[in-house]
Amino acid sequence: MKISSLTFPSLKSSLCLSLLGATTAFAQAPLHLDPLAPNVGVEASDVAYVPAKPGEIPNIPLLDENGRQLIPGGFVVLEKVPYTTEDYKRMVRMGANFQVIRMPVGMIGGWPGTEEDPAILKQFDDYVRMGKEAGLQTIFKMVFYGIQPHVENKKWEMIWSNTEGTQDKILAGWTRIWERYKDEPTVFGYDLLNEPARGMTNDYERIQAEQNFPFQRRMTDAMHAISPEKWALFQPLLRKPEDQPTRHRDPVLPPTESFDRDRVIYAPHIYQMDTSVIAMQLDNLQRQAALSNAPLLLGEWGSPTLNNTDGNSKQEARFTRVYEFTVNEIDKRGVGGIKPWFSGGPRHIPLGNDKWMTWAIFSDESPAGQVERAYITDVIARPRPLVVAGRIQDFGNHFGTNTFEMTLQIDPALGATEIFIPMERHYPDGFRLEIGPGLILKKVPGSSRFLGMHAASKADSKQAKQIQWDDSAQRLTIQKWIGEARTLTVKIRP
Repeated sequence: MKISSLTFPSLKSSLCLSLLGATTAFAQAPLHLDPLAPNVGVEASDVAYVPAKPGEIPNIPLLDENGRQLIPGGFVVLEKVPYTTEDYKRMVRMGANFQVIRMPVGMIGGWPGTEEDPAILKQFDDYVRMGKEAGLQTIFKMVFYGIQPHVENKKWEMIWSNTEGTQDKILAGWTRIWERYKDEPTVFGYDLLNEPARGMTNDYERIQAEQNFPFQRRMTDAMHAISPEKWALFQPLLRKPEDQPTRHRDPVLPPTESFDRDRVIYAPHIYQMDTSVIAMQLDNLQRQAALSNAPLLLGEWGSPTLNNTDGNSKQEARFTRVYEFTVNEIDKRGVGGIKPWFSGGPRHIPLGNDKWMTWAIFSDESPAGQVERAYITDVIARPRPLVVAGRIQDFGNHFGTNTFEMTLQIDPALGATEIFIPMERHYPDGFRLEIGPGLILKKVPGSSRFLGMHAASKADSKQAKQIQWDDSAQRLTIQKWIGEARTLTVKIRP
């Protein structure tokens, strides 16, 4: 698949030190725990957010080979988990159109003293195949877990200083992956370095300018020499909480120069439970992406649940409301986002004193997971556009009324528009579809067809005939827009 961009007027181990710090701050600072409060569960904040003015931040959409706007969404899948085709069908029915495969550098022989593991490569082949069969595109993400040295900053010091030829070893590991999937069209791209850190120095600016971006540019060039149609995802340095200008508010080092490459996506992560700063952080990330004329994709989003979250009604309500706030801030920008992890409960990260956190969206102990943490999955699996023949101006969900609304500039020449609608989850009695001011249709359970309720014109009647429903994927397809290019609103409600 050819994709293009166009401009229009954690750290899991040390991994989320910003988040871990925020967790500590939550324990110490006053919290708003009233489940009816608009800022439920957030840390009291003195940060004043001034919304960006319309048009102030350039919006750089991700476009497919037909010029349609693509909104990636889906899950991080983990190595050594025996996923099945049924698991991939579940991903699709939760709104995924992408999977991100977590790829430990040592397992592909990309680190000094390691060798390629044929079994893990075979498993990655299976992940790609099952994703393809389910209709997903794939991104590979290189992570640096399970290797020596264990100390996070020492690993990154090895990379930046190229100790034992570490950069060359990483590049060689990536090259084998690029060659392996160069002819697979559903492999969309490669997230080159996951959550890069500063190493043993405190000079973040120097490491970003002299090491992090130059090394990622080098890998981008090497990848494009093999697969010019695929995308490189790049990340800025992740800052420890104590190194941030405003603690827990500035998790990444903002780029000060363009990444200066084509077919790249800016892919930082956001884990934030303070709703007073989420919009500000997203505005900043959009500005940073625009500096490189790159689309923004949140490579990971959504704070982990803790050992005392499941079954605690106040904590569950807190996560629900913060996730609802977060996805609407993401969605109204037309930005894609990937949620870790599509897995079960064994993946716990210890915090000490018998406390732990996890990004797993399932609470049971099976590796792939079966029992949803519904207080977050019901938010993740929300109505959302997957690909649009036109340009999105705004979209979002009113969770209290299960109402979805999207305003877009349609372009009939671009082809089909696809929208995920979790009918079984959120509209068990059916839903009402409104397209523009003149067309109202009704979808009822058990039927693949829409019932006409109102068509104001012949053009609206023709538009109704272009609409299809895929129950297995919970997906609405508008095969073609009827009429001229124009702005219209699509609404979905019970």
